[in-house]
Amino acid sequence: MNIRCVIVKMSFYSRFLYSLLNKIMISLATRKQAKKESVVNIELILKENNFQLVDTESFRQKKAVFKVKDNQDTLFILKTGNIEPLQIQLFQIAKLLENKLAFKVPAIIKQGVGWILFEYIDGKPLNDFFEEKQDWCIKVSKKISDDYQLVVQELQKTQLLGNLLADGKEWFFSRLNMWSKPIIDAGLIDFPLIQQLGKEFEEIINKNDADFFGWVHGNIIGDHILVSDENLYLFDLNVVPRIGGKYYDFLRSLDFAFIKSKDEEKVFKSIPKWMKQYLANFSEMEIKLVFAFRNIGILGWDMIHCKAEDGKENVERKKQLALKFIRREY
Repeated sequence: MNIRCVIVKMSFYSRFLYSLLNKIMISLATRKQAKKESVVNIELILKENNFQLVDTESFRQKKAVFKVKDNQDTLFILKTGNIEPLQIQLFQIAKLLENKLAFKVPAIIKQGVGWILFEYIDGKPLNDFFEEKQDWCIKVSKKISDDYQLVVQELQKTQLLGNLLADGKEWFFSRLNMWSKPIIDAGLIDFPLIQQLGKEFEEIINKNDADFFGWVHGNIIGDHILVSDENLYLFDLNVVPRIGGKYYDFLRSLDFAFIKSKDEEKVFKSIPKWMKQYLANFSEMEIKLVFAFRNIGILGWDMIHCKAEDGKENVERKKQLALKFIRREY
């Protein structure tokens, strides 16, 4: 086990070390994100390629994703900065496997240092269909999550992805610290609860080793899937080590559906049904534990730290329901 993982794990045995490491990790994460967003000169890319900027809010209001057009008024999507090392390979593999997959990917038209130009796909995010077609959206998300494993498996034939157990543990314990601290600071949970969750995860990891982890997309959510005519397109491909193995991506789609839903009570009641319907082959105890962690993420990081839901309806009610998922009171 690497020293960084050992130190982060130790933070759950000491409130002082927990708080100290949190400050360090938040500072590092902030600087890393700022560096990713500032390495590319957008104006220079537009000028050198004769592109015109159309808008900057085509994809989840992301600062590094733009809609542009060329001299023939052909539209494209320009992604800059924060491009994962294996993203291009993943898009190429997914394009080759499209006939076997439940989703398609946009074609890469051109690329340069720190940027990729994609074909423009006209459609709506899967999230826009959620209120009227919840069961269909969840079914689609599960199918895409499963099929993405075919892309990962193909990548692994030629690419070493890292140490699944070591990398997975370091990411998990660091995020358990970073995401839970804002909830504790807000007085919504206490440190002993996080200690207990950390202990339960450690027991499962010690029992299952790398089998408790998997290489996944990490962010198969309703705003990363575009519905265009009869086709589904998956964006922003990545491969990362996550707890829960192959079902992590599906649980990620559930927590995103919950946080974005206009009827959080209905989704709260539906999630256990979807878990039983689609994850019957896995341990219910482990699924609920992983989903508790996922809700620490959306509550602590998205809702409290990033204030992603501020100004929207029922935010306080969503926070209370997320706490029920964290406490596994459902």
